[in-house]
Amino acid sequence: MKKSTLIALACLASGAAVAAGPFDQFKGKMKEGMYEYKMDMDMGAMPGMPPGMKNQSMTFQKCVTPQDIEKGQMGRGPRDSKGNENCDVKNMNVSGNTATYTMECKGERPMKADNKITFTGDGYKMDMNMQMQMQGQPMNMKQHMEAKYIGPCK
Repeated sequence: MKKSTLIALACLASGAAVAAGPFDQFKGKMKEGMYEYKMDMDMGAMPGMPPGMKNQSMTFQKCVTPQDIEKGQMGRGPRDSKGNENCDVKNMNVSGNTATYTMECKGERPMKADNKITFTGDGYKMDMNMQMQMQGQPMNMKQHMEAKYIGPCK
């Protein structure tokens, strides 16, 4: 499996598209604009995974729109072209600047992800624990992402 495919799947999982509503409470906690993201992933042990692919890191920039915030898509990676419309957000709990929730997706790439996001004055930090099936094998992945506002979109 290609490295870019695994990274794209992780980004997709963390920013999967869902109907507006569950993320309404994110409004006002993050502003639109250009953000720099630093993402670290631990893809655990997966049968057939080439050596050196267990841990991945990447940095990218993304213009976050009000619609991205409304749909919980702030952390979608640069390789994601669309989200998984078969996702449900469950157990949303917001306390102060921290939110926890579970995202469950069905369909071609079923997965479950437990997320914790803490909004800071200039971005957010997010931790995700995800379970999914990859080529018929279970895969557990952990992801840590930090986003920092760097200015208006260009």
